[in-house]
Amino acid sequence: MEHVVTITRQGQLTIPQAIRRHFRIHDSTKVVIRTLGNTIVVEPKGDFWSLSGGLKSSVRLSDAELASARDAFTKKWAKRI
Repeated sequence: MEHVVTITRQGQLTIPQAIRRHFRIHDSTKVVIRTLGNTIVVEPKGDFWSLSGGLKSSVRLSDAELASARDAFTKKWAKRI
């Protein structure tokens, strides 16, 4: 599948609908972008929060506690980057 797209002055590009459908990309999606020689590779990547159920723990949090923990985690990591 090949499409010609435009990269804006701000460095943004639009991924054509056919490709988004093929990779089941809906709404906002994180990606990994890297170079391979003269090629730019954009790979859809699930973010940390999409791993729900993938990690086992005896810790149990309410929805409100989980939302608060996620918010705190996001703010602390944003300061480190």
